[in-house]
Amino acid sequence: MQQATAETCAPSVCESSDLLLGFVNTGPLGGSPDTLTGPDDLTAWLARTGLAGSGTAAAVTGADAVAARELRDALVMIFRAHSGCEDGESALPAAEAYLQAVAHRYPLTPRVTADGVRMVPAQDGVLGAFGALFAAAADLAARGGWARLKMCKDPSCHTGFFDKTRNSSGLYCSSACSTRMAARAYRSRAKTAAAEAR
Repeated sequence: MQQATAETCAPSVCESSDLLLGFVNTGPLGGSPDTLTGPDDLTAWLARTGLAGSGTAAAVTGADAVAARELRDALVMIFRAHSGCEDGESALPAAEAYLQAVAHRYPLTPRVTADGVRMVPAQDGVLGAFGALFAAAADLAARGGWARLKMCKDPSCHTGFFDKTRNSSGLYCSSACSTRMAARAYRSRAKTAAAEAR
């Protein structure tokens, strides 16, 4: 059973991981509906995350919603690969190629302050919001947290989560999912053993 440690993340890491996980968790997970089906959904997500700039609501289009879902699906595949999911591994090259191909649409620029340097979107509006996702990914990668973004391996869940285990071995988003999967594995072993004993 996977147990998360009490470790906390630095505020910037939490902000970056929260943004990315909030984005991937808009998908149809564990039977819940997709919450990025059209421009209104994307506009609502941008408002919830604080990424909606002035005039963004009027500028969000159906094509933007499609682009958001494609970006989300590629990130989901990356996070599933981080969890060791077979479909994540097999879809990884396509997801990486997609992210590489679209990254130029969402350029970043360094913001230099006395506290440090961070990458920020070079654009406003929807393109800037998507750029903020790439900036969050770059921030996590620079801090060694990128591989800790995972998708829960419980097939009835598949929620994105930040793995806080000490050795980055977490596979489930919660102890409930971990317990449920352990029980399924136990029942499967017991069924196999009973069949072999006949």
